[in-house]
Amino acid sequence: METRWATVDGVTLELPADSTVCELRDGLYKPDDAVLIAVTGDLVAVVHDEDRPLSELVAGCADTYYFRRPGEPDRNELIARLDLEDTLDRSEHDREGAETTFQRPGIDH
Repeated sequence: METRWATVDGVTLELPADSTVCELRDGLYKPDDAVLIAVTGDLVAVVHDEDRPLSELVAGCADTYYFRRPGEPDRNELIARLDLEDTLDRSEHDREGAETTFQRPGIDH
Protein backbone atom coordinates (compact mmCIF):
# COMPACT_ATOMS: atom_id res chain seq x y z
CA MET A 1 0.00 0.00 0.00
CA GLU A 2 1.37 3.40 -1.00
CA THR A 3 1.81 5.99 1.74
CA ARG A 4 2.58 9.70 1.86
CA TRP A 5 3.52 12.25 4.49
CA ALA A 6 1.08 14.91 5.67
CA THR A 7 0.53 17.10 8.71
CA VAL A 8 -2.62 16.37 10.69
CA ASP A 9 -3.47 18.80 13.48
CA GLY A 10 0.16 19.88 13.69
CA VAL A 11 1.72 16.41 13.70
CA THR A 12 3.53 15.02 10.64
CA LEU A 13 2.36 11.48 9.90
CA GLU A 14 2.73 8.86 7.22
CA LEU A 15 -0.75 8.24 5.80
CA PRO A 16 -2.02 5.52 3.47
CA ALA A 17 -2.73 7.14 0.10
CA ASP A 18 -6.21 5.62 -0.10
CA SER A 19 -7.32 6.38 3.48
CA THR A 20 -10.79 7.76 4.18
CA VAL A 21 -11.93 10.37 6.69
CA CYS A 22 -13.44 7.60 8.82
CA GLU A 23 -10.17 5.67 8.87
CA LEU A 24 -8.16 8.78 9.77
CA ARG A 25 -10.62 9.77 12.47
CA ASP A 26 -10.59 6.29 14.00
CA GLY A 27 -6.81 5.89 13.72
CA LEU A 28 -6.17 9.27 15.36
CA TYR A 29 -8.88 8.89 18.02
CA LYS A 30 -10.81 11.96 16.89
CA PRO A 31 -14.46 12.47 17.94
CA ASP A 32 -17.17 11.34 15.54
CA ASP A 33 -18.41 14.88 14.95
CA ALA A 34 -14.99 16.21 13.87
CA VAL A 35 -14.96 17.44 10.26
CA LEU A 36 -11.86 17.04 8.08
CA ILE A 37 -10.48 20.23 6.52
CA ALA A 38 -7.74 19.79 3.93
CA VAL A 39 -5.34 22.54 2.83
CA THR A 40 -3.34 22.27 -0.36
CA GLY A 41 -1.60 25.26 -1.89
CA ASP A 42 -4.27 27.90 -2.42
CA LEU A 43 -7.28 25.60 -1.90
CA VAL A 44 -9.20 24.48 1.14
CA ALA A 45 -11.55 21.49 1.05
CA VAL A 46 -14.13 20.41 3.62
CA VAL A 47 -14.81 16.70 3.15
CA HIS A 48 -18.43 15.48 3.36
CA ASP A 49 -18.18 11.92 1.98
CA GLU A 50 -16.34 10.23 4.80
CA ASP A 51 -16.19 6.80 3.18
CA ARG A 52 -14.63 7.84 -0.14
CA PRO A 53 -10.84 7.49 -0.38
CA LEU A 54 -9.17 10.89 -0.08
CA SER A 55 -7.14 10.02 -3.18
CA GLU A 56 -10.35 10.49 -5.22
CA LEU A 57 -10.83 14.04 -3.93
CA VAL A 58 -9.02 17.37 -4.09
CA ALA A 59 -8.49 16.81 -0.36
CA GLY A 60 -6.26 13.85 -1.22
CA CYS A 61 -3.64 16.25 -2.57
CA ALA A 62 -3.44 18.18 0.68
CA ASP A 63 -0.28 18.38 2.73
CA THR A 64 -2.07 19.72 5.81
CA TYR A 65 -5.26 18.48 7.47
CA TYR A 66 -7.25 19.66 10.45
CA PHE A 67 -10.06 17.97 12.32
CA ARG A 68 -12.49 20.54 13.66
CA ARG A 69 -15.52 20.10 15.86
CA PRO A 70 -18.57 22.38 15.82
CA GLY A 71 -18.19 25.24 18.29
CA GLU A 72 -14.51 24.52 18.87
CA PRO A 73 -12.24 27.55 19.34
CA ASP A 74 -10.03 28.37 16.36
CA ARG A 75 -6.57 26.86 16.73
CA ASN A 76 -4.74 28.89 14.12
CA GLU A 77 -5.05 31.92 11.87
CA LEU A 78 -6.13 29.92 8.81
CA ILE A 79 -8.99 28.18 10.59
CA ALA A 80 -10.04 31.51 12.13
CA ARG A 81 -10.27 33.12 8.68
CA LEU A 82 -12.42 30.40 7.15
CA ASP A 83 -16.18 30.80 7.28
CA LEU A 84 -16.52 27.15 8.25
CA GLU A 85 -19.75 27.42 10.19
CA ASP A 86 -21.60 28.62 7.08
CA THR A 87 -19.83 26.06 4.90
CA LEU A 88 -20.72 23.22 7.27
CA ASP A 89 -24.31 24.42 7.69
CA ARG A 90 -24.73 24.77 3.93
CA SER A 91 -23.20 21.37 3.28
CA GLU A 92 -25.65 19.71 5.68
CA HIS A 93 -28.52 20.87 3.48
CA ASP A 94 -27.02 21.01 -0.02
CA ARG A 95 -24.54 18.18 -0.27
CA GLU A 96 -23.98 18.19 -3.98
CA GLY A 97 -20.62 16.49 -3.78
CA ALA A 98 -18.08 14.69 -1.70
CA GLU A 99 -16.35 17.91 -0.65
CA THR A 100 -16.70 21.67 -0.67
CA THR A 101 -13.62 23.35 -2.12
CA PHE A 102 -12.86 27.05 -2.00
CA GLN A 103 -10.00 29.51 -2.35
CA ARG A 104 -7.73 29.76 0.67
CA PRO A 105 -8.19 33.17 2.32
CA GLY A 106 -5.20 35.47 2.46
CA ILE A 107 -3.61 34.34 -0.81
CA ASP A 108 -3.60 36.97 -3.57
CA HIS A 109 -3.91 35.83 -7.18
